[in-house]
Amino acid sequence: MKRLATLIALFALILLSPAPTQAWNYAGHRIIASIAWDQLTPETQTAMIKLLKQHPRYEQDFQSRMPDVIKQGNQAVQDRWLFMRAATWPDLVRSFKEADREKYHHGTWHYINQPIYLDAASEQALSSNLPVNTAKSIRPGDDPLQFNILQALEYNVARMKDPAVSQADKAIAVCWIMHLTGDSHQPLHSSALFSKGSFPEGDRGGNSIRIGKSNLHAQWDGLLGNSFKYSEIVGQAVGLARDPALKQLGEQAQKNLNYAAWIDESHVLAKQEGYTQLILDAAKQNDSPRNEFLKLNDLPAAYYRTAGAIAVKRAAQSGWRLAAVIESFQQ
Repeated sequence: MKRLATLIALFALILLSPAPTQAWNYAGHRIIASIAWDQLTPETQTAMIKLLKQHPRYEQDFQSRMPDVIKQGNQAVQDRWLFMRAATWPDLVRSFKEADREKYHHGTWHYINQPIYLDAASEQALSSNLPVNTAKSIRPGDDPLQFNILQALEYNVARMKDPAVSQADKAIAVCWIMHLTGDSHQPLHSSALFSKGSFPEGDRGGNSIRIGKSNLHAQWDGLLGNSFKYSEIVGQAVGLARDPALKQLGEQAQKNLNYAAWIDESHVLAKQEGYTQLILDAAKQNDSPRNEFLKLNDLPAAYYRTAGAIAVKRAAQSGWRLAAVIESFQQ
């Protein structure tokens, strides 16, 4: 437990640096992927690299982007880098141009806006007709372009298991599975704050809650650090995976591969620790359709310590679960 407390303290300090804007972020998704990589059998590792090399954009988005220091490393280093790169690919497509962006980018797939209501009046007014997709599974007639994270996970896992789907399309699917497994464990990808005044359509998972020059969602996305350096990211992942308490947590989490349960866990954390009373009180002060959320200059250090502790635990759970999902494709 002392080792875990030290890790949590380190991640809390990391959070004090400027936060990025993507789900978990570059480092966060790669930390989770690196944890998962070490739980895979050598046979599955080989199969995943072989599959990723069938990706229709392998040359543009993987091979040509491999840093020289990785190219100079051994095959094991290159394979881990490719696997980690795959976990971030669904965020990379945001920057694609026109036709490619339209083809590969699916913004709604990254989240589900399960409601958190500002007060009883907001719940009474809004709960019967929320303008968001909170379906827990794919329903007949649902448009894949409008899937939420749970539907997108279901869809991509089915594609991985369908022998009629090409290897190129499966390579895309596994990138999404890796990414969305990580996103599902970020509490603010599970929820949105709804209120009669400011947020009748939700606060977009905290994106509309201004915190200094950032926002609440970005603060959570950056909880696992901001490093772009391979060695640092792998080192952080190894440190988390070797912590006895986190290892035990990950192994226990691996027993539950129900995606809706992962989101429900995140939703509880969002309600309890994401949207704290401080944030709710600020929202209540300015709950008007003519006004934006009253910006907070900062959040207390205790908030970041709690959030940091949640982040490392969710990373462990996500890493072990991701490995279990990927191993299931080899059975």
